Amino acid sequence: MQTSIIQIGNSRGLIIPKRMLNTFGEYGTVDIQTTNGRLVIKPLVDNKARNNWEKQFAKAIAEGFVPDENVIEVENEFDKKEWTW
Repeated sequence: MQTSIIQIGNSRGLIIPKRMLNTFGEYGTVDIQTTNGRLVIKPLVDNKARNNWEKQFAKAIAEGFVPDENVIEVENEFDKKEWTW
């Protein structure tokens, strides 16, 4: 598929057609590398700690977790002396 490289400020951007992006799904961060004279773009999905947060929170709430009641307050010496409000 042919596409264009365009000027974006001091950089250049690659226009990726929507039908090609749909094969990757909804990813906001990608890894770009050059390999054997080719540009390889891979979605970053390995950050499992933040992957599917919305679904995880919905599941926790469905199981009875109430965010306002289950917040743990942690305060240390830095908080007491260094922060000003």
